[in-house]
Amino acid sequence: MAELFSQALQSAGLKAIAFDDPIAALEHIAGKPHEFSLVITDWKMPNMNGLELTKKLNDIDGKIRVMLMSAYDLDQDELREVNKEQYLRKPMHLAKLIECVKTELSERMEEEHQEQRQQTLRRSLKMTLV
Repeated sequence: MAELFSQALQSAGLKAIAFDDPIAALEHIAGKPHEFSLVITDWKMPNMNGLELTKKLNDIDGKIRVMLMSAYDLDQDELREVNKEQYLRKPMHLAKLIECVKTELSERMEEEHQEQRQQTLRRSLKMTLV
């Protein structure tokens, strides 16, 4: 399933890499977190569930967005633990997945632009006050 999603995202012009083991994915991401803007993870996986993976990713780099996916109803308290209100419900049409990913990435880009503008403003204020 991960490989299918990866191929669909790549065909939509996005860079994607698939893992079938959350521990291997986490090790790979930890080695170069700046290369990852978004991680899509299933809730139920061997060795580590999506909640645990999300927490570990937040520890590595809080800027990496995580989209949880599940075929099951998820506990709202557990979702709140990782600051999530929603999750992607399986089965999901690939076009819907691509739309959700592009929306999530657009939001991240907007947040980064706002952060850069604020940093520029702080620098100019420091120069003005000197």
